[in-house]
Amino acid sequence: MQPLQDLRPSSENWLRVALADIGMATIRTDTHGLVLELNTVAEAITGWRHEEAVGRPLAGVFRIEDEKTRRPVPDAVARVVDTGEADGLSDHTVLIARDGRERRIDHGVGPVRDATGSVDGAILFFCDVSERQRIMQGVEDARAFAEGIVQTVREPLVILDAGLRVWTANHSFYQTFRVASPETEGQSLFALGDGEWDIPELRDLLEQVLPRDSHFDDFEVDHDFRVLGRRLMILNARRLPPAGGRPALILLAIEDATERRRAVESLALSETRYRRLFETAQDGILLVDPDTRRIFDANPFLTDMLGYARDELVGRELWEIGLFRDIESSKEAFRTLQGVGYIRYDDLPLRTHDDRGIEVEFVSNVYAVGDTKVIQCNIRDVTDRKRAQDALRVAHAGLEVRVEERTIELASTNGKLTTEIGRREVAEADRRDLQQQLTTVQEDERRRIARELHDELGQYLTALGLGLKLVKDATPDPSAERDRLLGLQSLTDRIGRQVHHLALELRPTALDDLGLHAALANYAEGWSERAGVEVDFQGPGPDAPRLPPPIETALYRVIQEALTNVLKHAAALRVSVVLRRSAGQATALIEDDGRGFDADSVAPHRLGVLGMRERAELVGGTLTVESSRGRGTTVIARIPLPSEEGRNADG
Repeated sequence: MQPLQDLRPSSENWLRVALADIGMATIRTDTHGLVLELNTVAEAITGWRHEEAVGRPLAGVFRIEDEKTRRPVPDAVARVVDTGEADGLSDHTVLIARDGRERRIDHGVGPVRDATGSVDGAILFFCDVSERQRIMQGVEDARAFAEGIVQTVREPLVILDAGLRVWTANHSFYQTFRVASPETEGQSLFALGDGEWDIPELRDLLEQVLPRDSHFDDFEVDHDFRVLGRRLMILNARRLPPAGGRPALILLAIEDATERRRAVESLALSETRYRRLFETAQDGILLVDPDTRRIFDANPFLTDMLGYARDELVGRELWEIGLFRDIESSKEAFRTLQGVGYIRYDDLPLRTHDDRGIEVEFVSNVYAVGDTKVIQCNIRDVTDRKRAQDALRVAHAGLEVRVEERTIELASTNGKLTTEIGRREVAEADRRDLQQQLTTVQEDERRRIARELHDELGQYLTALGLGLKLVKDATPDPSAERDRLLGLQSLTDRIGRQVHHLALELRPTALDDLGLHAALANYAEGWSERAGVEVDFQGPGPDAPRLPPPIETALYRVIQEALTNVLKHAAALRVSVVLRRSAGQATALIEDDGRGFDADSVAPHRLGVLGMRERAELVGGTLTVESSRGRGTTVIARIPLPSEEGRNADG
């Protein structure tokens, strides 16, 4: 046997050759951590040549840090030398090469023993796993990316296992159906909600996806969902192959197609309505392809107008049916139409199929239908209108001649009219005087009749009522005679009230005895009770100086007629009556909150307006009526006061 010292050089050469042939990077150190050997793989990774590294401390050649904390990794060689035990590979370690480049590595350290079994140093094994880590990170990033897409997809997605139980679902599924993952995952699809998915045909399709590697599309579920109401759901299913120890699964996509179906139905309805309008329109309509300039549809009114069958029009250009002189004119019109989007001809000559000459109004515009464009041509026969216009021009020329002749006649007549106007003004003044006298006589007669009703007939009715009471009190109770007497007594009371009301309507005694304020206050109160309408009356007060009797009578009758109109027509809830006296003028204002009317469309003689206006004009006043539908009505009477009355008002 050779002595040990003779074998050591041979053993060291063998170790050097063995380390050089290993595919991993290796560094051998002595017990003090000084580098003894680097193989070529270690040279490539660390950037240190063997000759430069030998004798250097390991930490200077093999500089490693924790990838997460960026702190130096504890010296594993010293631990191995001390314990004599190997240290396994560790993760998350970064090697910083001589040129500063970083590599992700896995490494481990083992002891080197001499012939006696004593630890003579350590050997470090490591390899560059940067590419492997990039691939693993790429896989992880792809998985996270795919999961992010699934979670942000707007359509609900649910993943089922082979037993058709919910494996997981995306956020949209939980949000749409208002469920949480703990109560959903692990549950059978057919047990979710109120059993809306428990459809035999759907179950059969899903059960075939995994065994047969099949799929299905556009399965419709029309159901009244518990939290959503009536919805149309479209289901599509795909098989997800097993991966990473995960079994094969089923991806079920759910699309809410309710709005799409409504849109389709609405579009179909819109198309039907358009077709009906197209077919029944009283104008001729042509639809033209903008690219080929050829007709592809025509409505019945146009075929009747031109005398062509629809099939004879379809496929032709407009110039071929006489709408333009020739193909060049047609092209020019189309260029204008495509540039501006609209053309119009007010009087385009046209020959019909039976060679009749007509004039048409031609209007054409371009509009979009989806992604395509359509030209619509509206054609109206204006032959009769043109003839009427020509006849009108002839008539207008003749009228000009007649107007000139009539102007001469009117100049002659004007003088006569001036004289007649003067005569009529005198007659109008006489008429007003007569009307004033008639009004005075009428009011006097009303006053007389009202007093007779109140004084004579009223007394008779009072006596009759007392007599009936005496007879009733003397009649046995109960008895048929007493009941009849009660009825007669009640009738007598109603007649008395009616006579009193009639006397007030004819001529209230308060107007003569107490003045306008007291008469109006009394009338407004009684009218409010009868009409059931609230009346707010405001006046100058009972102590204010009285107005001349004709003015008091006129204002009373205007207010009386205005309140009658409110009762008949206004359906008001509240009426305001204001009597105001100012310098030189007395004003009565009646305003209600009723339905109102269009003041411009109501004739002056309607609603008693004419009578009220005549009342005001007889004493030199004016009447204004302001109203609009839904905003009530305001009647304003303004009557000038004699100068003496105006001074009293000022005082």
